[in-house]
Amino acid sequence: MFHATLKSLLPKLAFVLAPALLAQSGPMPPPPLMLFVREEVKPGHGAGHAATESAWTRALTKGKSKDHYIGMSALTGPSEAWFIMGYASYADWESKQNEFEKNEALKAEIDKISQQDGEHLSGTRTMLGTWRKDLSYGPGVEIGKMRYFRIRTFRVKQGQGKAFEEGVKMALAAYSKSAYPSSFAFYEIAAGTGSPTYLVLRPLKSLAEMDGMAASEKAFQEALGEDGQKAMAKVFTDTVNVVENQLFAFSPKLSFPAPFVVASDPGFWTVKPPKGAK
Repeated sequence: MFHATLKSLLPKLAFVLAPALLAQSGPMPPPPLMLFVREEVKPGHGAGHAATESAWTRALTKGKSKDHYIGMSALTGPSEAWFIMGYASYADWESKQNEFEKNEALKAEIDKISQQDGEHLSGTRTMLGTWRKDLSYGPGVEIGKMRYFRIRTFRVKQGQGKAFEEGVKMALAAYSKSAYPSSFAFYEIAAGTGSPTYLVLRPLKSLAEMDGMAASEKAFQEALGEDGQKAMAKVFTDTVNVVENQLFAFSPKLSFPAPFVVASDPGFWTVKPPKGAK
């Protein structure tokens, strides 16, 4: 894992909400700014990668870092680990990076672990996204009680961003009318990949929730109506190049969760260090 600094180091992901929210648990809104880091793990290197990530967590704990994050392993698609880090603003992001730069002992240890981690990776990509509240749906969630993310990536045709967003808003009206039972957060990617690109994050407590998707989707389609279905299908055909769907499982071994995340379910998020680990 390559830790991010604005000056030199590649970003690492974490799911951190605005500082004012860190002391509380319960449902919370998504962070306004989020970094997404995709690490491509070499086949057969899953255990080794997890070990270096655990060393990373121990170093951050020892260094009293406030840069908490949640790591996830891909259940579908390529062999990947994703990490997400949220910020209240660009100024908050800069402040966190400056805090890391000033901790010379932690930085040196992280640099060493980064080299070891690199042996298990075939590539990385870092993306910066801004939360689009107007395109998102449902109430905030208690992220510490979640276990999975379904992440849908929309790669939109050049010049078609506004038309795509109008299609999303058309869908949102039908979601609301059908009382769709899930929440999802829309992020527009500002940097790190071709644009326009949008990531849609749907948290899940259990994969069993996927069993009810067919009924929810049917209600959604009925709320759209025949004319609405045709109109929305045309919008997305006209505006979208590629849609990618992936499922991820939260991994405590890959995470450095914030206190409010651990408090939601200490039994799940608390990982005992291996014997002999410092």
